[in-house]
Amino acid sequence: MEQIETFDLRENGFAKFDPMADGKTVIPDAPGNYVVVLREDAFLPPINIEPIYTLVDFEGTLYRVIYIGSASGSLRKRDYEQHFTKNNAGQSTLRKSLGSLMGFKKILRDKNKPENGKTKFGEADEATLSKWMQSKLLLFFKIDCNFKEAEKKLINELNPALNIMSNANEINREYRKTLTALRSSK
Repeated sequence: MEQIETFDLRENGFAKFDPMADGKTVIPDAPGNYVVVLREDAFLPPINIEPIYTLVDFEGTLYRVIYIGSASGSLRKRDYEQHFTKNNAGQSTLRKSLGSLMGFKKILRDKNKPENGKTKFGEADEATLSKWMQSKLLLFFKIDCNFKEAEKKLINELNPALNIMSNANEINREYRKTLTALRSSK
């Protein structure tokens, strides 16, 4: 199910990064915000409840929003390295959510500190996740020094299904609750 939003990414200063076609230098090494969307023919891995997607426009194409985030230091490091390429579900909530939807088994991230409970996925699952993300997702980014305030506003306006924290919208509440349980399971 989809909910059409009048939010135009280009008009709001966002630029596009396609991980299948663009190099990492397309993403600035500066603070800002980002919106992660599904490619036109892609969907989130299915679970027992379907999310309601908000659609946003970029140059006449509508995309389904799944996640919104911010980078305090570098959009390039946060988005390209931590989300799209590194075996890093332990430090990327986006990766941890997607891998949990895919049913990947979590392992301890810090073997020397098992008491902290932080987890990641095995090497093969992390590689599968990176490949899936690169083929199914697009990223839109914007340099913004007021990134925290802008992130809260975007989450409130666009209600991305994978944003658990700071998302009090009734739409997708049950989806986020199910996702939280999947993220917490072993």
